[in-house]
Amino acid sequence: MPTQHIFKPKHLALAISLALGCVAFANAQQPSEVADSPAIMDAAESSETSHKEMALERLRAFLTAPSTVPIAFETPEKTFKGTAVNDLITLTDGASFTGLLDGGEGDNVLFLNAAEGGELKDTRNFNGLFLARGAWTSSSKGDFKEGVLVNSGTALTNLGSIKGDVYVARGGSFAGKGAVGGLEVDGLLTVNGALGSPRVKGNLRLSPTAELAYEVTPDGSQTIKVDGTARLEGATLNVIAAPGEYPQSKQYKIIEASNVEGEFGKVLNNLAFMTATPQYNKKSVGLTYARNGEPLAGAATTDNARAAGESIVEPQAPAPSTASTPTPLIASAAVPVPTSALTSVAESIPSPLQEKPLTAQVNESAEQPAPAPIKPANAAVAALLTSDKTTAPVALEQLAAGSNANLAKATLSSITPVSASMLSAMQQLNSRYGSAYRSGNSPRQATAAADSGRVWIQALGHGGKVDREFDSTLKHATQGLVMGADWRLDEQWHIGLIGGKSQTRLDARQYDGDLDSWHLGAYAVRQDGPFSLRLGATYASHDGDSKRRVAFNGFSDRLKGNYDANTQQAFAELAVNVGRHNATLEPFASLGYQRYQRDSYSEKGGDAALKVFGQTRDNLSSTFGLRTAKINRLDNGMTLTPRFSAGWKHTFGEIESDTRQQLLKGGKRFEVAGAALDRNSLSVDAGLDLGLSANHTVGVGLTGEIATDSRTHGVMGQWRMAF
Repeated sequence: MPTQHIFKPKHLALAISLALGCVAFANAQQPSEVADSPAIMDAAESSETSHKEMALERLRAFLTAPSTVPIAFETPEKTFKGTAVNDLITLTDGASFTGLLDGGEGDNVLFLNAAEGGELKDTRNFNGLFLARGAWTSSSKGDFKEGVLVNSGTALTNLGSIKGDVYVARGGSFAGKGAVGGLEVDGLLTVNGALGSPRVKGNLRLSPTAELAYEVTPDGSQTIKVDGTARLEGATLNVIAAPGEYPQSKQYKIIEASNVEGEFGKVLNNLAFMTATPQYNKKSVGLTYARNGEPLAGAATTDNARAAGESIVEPQAPAPSTASTPTPLIASAAVPVPTSALTSVAESIPSPLQEKPLTAQVNESAEQPAPAPIKPANAAVAALLTSDKTTAPVALEQLAAGSNANLAKATLSSITPVSASMLSAMQQLNSRYGSAYRSGNSPRQATAAADSGRVWIQALGHGGKVDREFDSTLKHATQGLVMGADWRLDEQWHIGLIGGKSQTRLDARQYDGDLDSWHLGAYAVRQDGPFSLRLGATYASHDGDSKRRVAFNGFSDRLKGNYDANTQQAFAELAVNVGRHNATLEPFASLGYQRYQRDSYSEKGGDAALKVFGQTRDNLSSTFGLRTAKINRLDNGMTLTPRFSAGWKHTFGEIESDTRQQLLKGGKRFEVAGAALDRNSLSVDAGLDLGLSANHTVGVGLTGEIATDSRTHGVMGQWRMAF
């Protein structure tokens, strides 16, 4: 139910003035005093008083009139009809109407003062509408003949029709496809495909503080139609391009009026490589886009994106027929939400309009279609050219496909557990875990008795990530199985063979891949007293599949690649056992070699597809470390051996990882850089072996490697049987 307030009109005027932020209202004492205030007297006596000033003067008089009856709503209502006298109807927080809100007879004003805003579905018999707080939508038709004031910090969307003029204060916002008597904007006017554009039956005025947020789309744009004069007093035009696939050439008409006076003072454009240019005519304002001088690489934020931008070959547009006619090229971009500074409504009340007309730069000739540019043969390039300043860096990064440069390092990391498995098997043969070297200080394990050979199986679980500053992280996870067999040649030498299969999963932002690998290897061990020499070599063949997604600014592409690669590793290690009794302490030093080779391949998909050129790299490395273990014999005859090792690895030679690529359509060759190989890294290995019998052993181990640009970790389970 409504609440009818009985306080004096002067108190009502004071309350409303606080909402308005207007000092002249706040000083109201009595109706007679308000009527005699200098501000109102000056406005009444001025022959140049604007329609807005006169509307505000009528509002002041209405608020302070003794005959005004204030009625406030604080709860949801269905319908309401006002009294036969002058009503000031206020909607506060919690109030809403699902049906008709009728002011009744007399002069009536609707005052909206709810922070959460609301909707006016049907209003009748209201002279004026004032928005004090909240965002509101009106579907009423033909109401508010005295006008509407949108105060600072409020917003009105008009989907019906307003009979009077609408005044949008600085900091206020107005939008909607409905009709208005006249429109005067000091704040924000939004025109887009969702809300439409206003139909102004009188005059349109955009003051110097006004901003027109104007959206263009691939299908066209909305036009503000004005029956009277459209006055552009240096307002800001903020051109917002919606995403999508645009035609080769497009012209937009912003305003259509009986007469256009003035120009926009500033044109804002959210596009990275295009410039929006308004065109002024006697009865309309148009808009075209033209390529600016910003290079594509200028929007890049990483070296890889910059290299991709520099490699793109742009289409050359035909020379314009005259120097004054720009070559339009339509843009597309994500739609930002414009903002305006909030100020008091007092600041939004302008001085009386000057009679001196504004002079606009007018194009006397009829509008001529601009020559169409050459459309890029590559749709991805076309989408890039029409990207906004936020999207362009992301687009260049996706086109660069920097993850391809990390494939070499990820692949080399995935085969590390294979050589580690082979080395672990050799350590079990001739370290203090037991073998030909035996003494009272070093008991030998059951797995390495005087038997002539053995077989072993090791399951692999290995994962990690490859990082590079500003680039996406490439994660890799490997699962596999390695089988080996070795036998004794004499008292000093053992030799062995291994074979294995593994699968690696690669994952990065908008990239994933699979790497199927087959492994072959051979190893040899020589034991001379406490000294051990271990030699090993592996070869792996890799079949790689990659899937990459490129999506920006309405362009979308799913790309697939298939490539062949191979890797080789070899190492030689010298170790000496200085442990005593049932403890092993083994310093070691090793020299290693690794090589990676990948064939060239071309992605299949759309216009973002790349040709990825072949890559070969090899490096030498050295490792120094220490291993230790302790054999514990259990009461049931089994042995339990905890072990630990740590090593410091140094890589020699060139460690940078660069990959050459090229867009299949419309591009030059460029290089992307991945994470460099680790110059120095620390690896650790901790495990536990259980000797079940003289011929059977099972074990589990945890491994890890820490370096500047990569982290790896793994789990290995092993079963060994001697025969």
